[in-house]
Amino acid sequence: MDNEFRVSTIKSRLDIPLDIAGRFQQTPKYEAQLSQEVSNKLGFVDGDLIEIHGNRTTAARVVSIDIDSVDGDIIGLNNLMRNNARVSLNETVTIRRAEIKKARRIVLAPIGKRLKKSELLKIVAKKSFLDIPFVEGDVTFLRSKIMRYLLGSVTWMRVVKTDPDGVIVATEDTNFEVVSDPIMQDETGFIDPPDLGLDNEFNEKDFSLDEDEWSKIKTLLRLGLFNSRMEVITFFLREGIKARSDIFEKSGSVMDQLNQLKNNVKKAS
Repeated sequence: MDNEFRVSTIKSRLDIPLDIAGRFQQTPKYEAQLSQEVSNKLGFVDGDLIEIHGNRTTAARVVSIDIDSVDGDIIGLNNLMRNNARVSLNETVTIRRAEIKKARRIVLAPIGKRLKKSELLKIVAKKSFLDIPFVEGDVTFLRSKIMRYLLGSVTWMRVVKTDPDGVIVATEDTNFEVVSDPIMQDETGFIDPPDLGLDNEFNEKDFSLDEDEWSKIKTLLRLGLFNSRMEVITFFLREGIKARSDIFEKSGSVMDQLNQLKNNVKKAS
C-alpha cells in the first residue's frame, strides 16, 4: 500500500532548533524522518528500508522521531535525499516498504571531474557505502576524509549501474567499480551540491594514528618511496601500518643519515 506525504524538514516544521536537523544538514544520510505516530501507523521501525517516489525513485532507511509538535503526515528528507527524489519542500512523495536486495555490483562515476583509477577508490567506496541503500541514478558522495585530503574537496558520484536493479543495499561482498570519465553535473539532474558543512581541512587525528606513526608516514613520502600520496595511503589501508614497521625503521635510519649528511655539509660550508 502506498502512502502520500508532504515533503518537509524537521527543522522547518518546528519553532525550536533540533540537534537532529543540524546533524542531517551537516552530514546528509540516507534516511527518511517520520514521526513516531506515523511510523507506528504504517508498521515501520527504525532501520526499515523504504522506497521514496517523487519525480524519481530513491531509497532510504526509516528514522522515527517522537516529537508531539510534528503534525500531519510529514516526512523529513535532508537535501541529499530531496535531490535524489527530485522534490522540493512542501511537495508530495509516496513511500512504500522496499524489497531488500543485496548488491552484487555497483558502478560509480565521478561528477564534474576525472578520477584516476586506483585500488584506493574501490576500498574507500566499500567503506563509505556499506549497508547504504541505492537506486540506479542516485547521486552520492564518498564519505572519506582521506579522499578529501587527497583530492582537496568532497567527491560527488553518480550510481550509473547496479546489479540487480531496483533498490539495492551494499554489502561486504559487493563489487564496486569506479569509472574514470566524469559525468557533467547537468547530466545528473543534480542542481546544486547539498551543503554538507564538511571541513576540507585534513585533520590527522581523525585517522586514529599516533604522532609517531604519522611521522613515519611523512618520512616515506619525503624519501620518495611512493609516487603519490594516494599510493602511500592505499599501501597503509591494504597492508596495515603495524605490519610494515620494518620499512619504517629502515626509512627512519636512512632519514637520520641524510639529516646528518646535511648538517655536515652546512658545517663544511
